[in-house]
Amino acid sequence: MKTVENVKLMKKFLINELTQLPQVNAFGDSNELEKLRLQNWIIDLAYIEKFGLTCDNNSEVSFWFNDDCWTPLCDYEEFVKAFEEHEQILRYAYWLNM
Repeated sequence: MKTVENVKLMKKFLINELTQLPQVNAFGDSNELEKLRLQNWIIDLAYIEKFGLTCDNNSEVSFWFNDDCWTPLCDYEEFVKAFEEHEQILRYAYWLNM
C-alpha cells in the first residue's frame, strides 16, 4: 500500500501532466479522453489524500494505491523515480564542478 506522500507526489505529477497536455495528439486526434482520465485519477488521489482510503476499489487508482496489480499509473510512478534519480545525478555533477 502506498503512503500519503506517494499519493501527493503522484497527484502533483499528474496535475503537471494535465496542464501540459496538448489539445491534440501526434496523430491529430483529440486528447479529450486522456484529459478526462487524468482528471479522474487526480480526483481519486485527492480523495485518498483527504480520507486515507480509496472511494472505488475497482478503479485504476485503487489498484495502484493497494499495489494489487499493474495500472498505467505505474508508468507515471516509474517516470517520477527516473526523474528524481536524474535530478540527483545533476545535483552531484553540479556540486563536483564547483
